[in-house]
Amino acid sequence: MKIKTVLVDDEPLARQRMRELLAEQADLEIVGEFVSGAEAKAALGKLTPDLLLLDVQMPRMTGLKLAQLLADEPLPLVVFVTAHDSFAVEAFDTRAVDYLLKPVRAERLARALERVRDQLAAIRESTAEKPAANPPGAKPVLSRLMAKSGERVFFIKAEQIDWIESAGNYVIVHVGAERHIIRETMATLEGELSPKDFVRLNRSLIVNVRTIVELKSQGQGEYLATLTDGKRANVTVGLHKLETKLRFG
Repeated sequence: MKIKTVLVDDEPLARQRMRELLAEQADLEIVGEFVSGAEAKAALGKLTPDLLLLDVQMPRMTGLKLAQLLADEPLPLVVFVTAHDSFAVEAFDTRAVDYLLKPVRAERLARALERVRDQLAAIRESTAEKPAANPPGAKPVLSRLMAKSGERVFFIKAEQIDWIESAGNYVIVHVGAERHIIRETMATLEGELSPKDFVRLNRSLIVNVRTIVELKSQGQGEYLATLTDGKRANVTVGLHKLETKLRFG
């Protein structure tokens, strides 16, 4: 499926440069070009793009203003392309996927587009129509875990789990103030827990998305997540799926 893309920049040479770079991306299709945020906004309903490559400073309506107006919509995604690095914080406050500085390097654009592809895939997955029941052969979702402690066995409902951390050949399951040690792998649990409710933030941490209260940008596309119990964790994998779950889950 082509990624319908709109270029918004008041500089003709900048748009030409972007066209040349995007020509190397087989899955992108430029469906419109505009010189201001106002012109782009008026045409978005008809064009229904997946992606805006958006300059910041333009006449009539800035790129930041346009992104703010689109903040409540899942699409289009926004990548800022600008000569000014002073607007990065404001840009990421609008849920921009990335922030590129001119002159744009091909390899830097390629990394931004990979993030776009990941986030588009997550959005399409989250909005896809779900069948009324699991089809034959569908993998069941884990509903509870079993934890042993001496002669006792505890059954932990999946929805009660706050977060799970890796501990060698074991995992530690956190449920409120309680901790349960289970012989299991992170990869197995990631595949068995509900993908709607759980997300893997990094190699050693799986969290229930309801426990995430804040995502803070650390620059260079890195984020720090804060959980309800105050725990903080770097987000190194699954960022775009996480953002989509927090917005639509």
